[in-house]
Amino acid sequence: MLLTDTTRQHQSALASYCRTGNLAVIPGIHPENIREYRRLVYNVVEDILRNAYPLAADFLPREEWEALVNEFFSRHSCQSPQVWYMPKEFYKYLAGNDHPVFEKYPILPDLLLFEWTETELFMMEDKAADYSISGDLLFSKLVLNPEHLVLAFDFPVHLKNARQISGTDKGKYYVAAHRDAEGEVIFTDCSAALARILGYLAEKPQTILELFHRFEQEYRLPLNEEQQQHIIRFLQNAYQHQLISGFKN
Repeated sequence: MLLTDTTRQHQSALASYCRTGNLAVIPGIHPENIREYRRLVYNVVEDILRNAYPLAADFLPREEWEALVNEFFSRHSCQSPQVWYMPKEFYKYLAGNDHPVFEKYPILPDLLLFEWTETELFMMEDKAADYSISGDLLFSKLVLNPEHLVLAFDFPVHLKNARQISGTDKGKYYVAAHRDAEGEVIFTDCSAALARILGYLAEKPQTILELFHRFEQEYRLPLNEEQQQHIIRFLQNAYQHQLISGFKN
């Protein structure tokens, strides 16, 4: 059944009230009862965001967290019909508006991105990879798990409790995040060099020797034996935890 323009306007006004708290005249509405609608809808939104960002919600003072949620709920029109994507829009809303909360809490952008990445990888559609489990780590071409992301942070939000991070921790931190066969999202700390190695593998399967050669060519820096062994150990660990899926057929 098609809605009349009047009905549609009343529904829109009710939705607007649930978001902003500004009540327009809607025939038949009892102001003392309608407040419950906004409270219930707001609580659903706040619960979704808190579940997506438990570390950020715990890090911020409660009144500031609730103010951010209320601002987002009131001012932002979500573009995706998928509820699970709402937390990404929350992050993009704050980042896109250079929100003052980021200046007050410099680690917050990294913390939000860190937490969102777990949801994004968990919900990511399956990506097919052509690989074999038969091969040799040292000599076969390695196939990188396509369900992965490499992140760069200014603060070690993946290593330390947010409340223990200070300005002296500011630097460059790299993290590889991937989803294993059981659906678990795993974060792996890595250096800038190891993040670059993963970048090479994201382009195409390559052997460890080819990776060494690519790195030395790009940076014009020969890798000594200790550095090579460090990369090999990292890739062995990556294979054990399925960041490396297997070997090229």
